Amino acid sequence: MPVTRRKLDDMTKSIRSFTDIHIPGGEAPFPVVILLHGCGGVRPNMATFAKLATELGVMVIVPDSNSFHGIGYEEALETVCTGAKLRASERAGDLHAVLNIVRQHPQADASQIVIAGWSHGGWTALEALALDQAGKPPASLDHLPATGLEGVKAIFVLYPYSGFPARSRRLPWRPDIPVEGLLVRGDTICNDEDSVKVFNRQIKWGADVKWRYVEHATHAFDEPDHHPTSTLVYDPERAKIAHSAFQTFLKRHLRLHQDSAD
Repeated sequence: MPVTRRKLDDMTKSIRSFTDIHIPGGEAPFPVVILLHGCGGVRPNMATFAKLATELGVMVIVPDSNSFHGIGYEEALETVCTGAKLRASERAGDLHAVLNIVRQHPQADASQIVIAGWSHGGWTALEALALDQAGKPPASLDHLPATGLEGVKAIFVLYPYSGFPARSRRLPWRPDIPVEGLLVRGDTICNDEDSVKVFNRQIKWGADVKWRYVEHATHAFDEPDHHPTSTLVYDPERAKIAHSAFQTFLKRHLRLHQDSAD
């Protein structure tokens, strides 16, 4: 089914009520991280990562794309997680709308933005990176915003989807926005070998990409509240690897207030 193309200002207004904003203590303006949830929607791990960021003095923006598009949890597992609804080319429009929210927020430093995406959210972030470089708008927007990914300093992806029809397989990313990845060895949901092939191809095309593996874990190992029928397993010890990698990523790419970063 074709996706309706909307104006950026209209989408920005619409998604605002489906977006949580976590403001740290300290003096504004604050650097910003946008958290893009996996295909199941906003889950408890988003609150954990939000806290890890605010501890460092980073403002956190968490859009609920599934709710914004009228998709509940059970439906998401059947449709978003299978690629039947809300593919990354559409959801990338949500990201541009959220970037608009950041640029309009009086306490945000819009020159210091990073994006972190889990699974489907990682696919979305990388899709936006490829579309921006190609000068193509997301499927849900009537045009590519002139601001594009302005202010975005880096992207962090955890076990992203890189299979068909991900545009990262055939379109290069912007070379000035580094990408860091955390992959699960033998991932049965988002094939890690697909991501490695994409990462290596993007490096050949000039992108700045680094990644590491988490061993002996399942997809979404950092998510403590899986569906009762799921084969995915929460691993609190390996979740700490993701937590540490995330905070290291923020420290590497954002200018943090010294008292918050210590």
